[in-house]
Amino acid sequence: MATVCGVHIAAFRVYLTVLDHPHSTIAEIAEILDRDQSTIGKQLQPLYEQELVTRYPRTVNSGGVKYLHVAQPLPEMTEWLQHEVNSWTNAVTSQLSQLSSE
Repeated sequence: MATVCGVHIAAFRVYLTVLDHPHSTIAEIAEILDRDQSTIGKQLQPLYEQELVTRYPRTVNSGGVKYLHVAQPLPEMTEWLQHEVNSWTNAVTSQLSQLSSE
């Protein structure tokens, strides 16, 4: 997945965790995966960029904001991944064709 769409296996584990635990905070995801919150935050970045995970602000009583995370449903993610694989395969095939024609 990292080669095709920039999502490493660690980030994919985060996606699956959010899928299984919708409306989780970074702290909750970190606890489930036994990782640092800063690590989870970094692993969420490519998921935000690919729109595989969305975060929603929630105001807390102390006046701060926590973000709740929701994963794109698995069928939609699977469709997105298939599209990415097809695009990548087409690009590689095109490059190989250009090399063999030279």
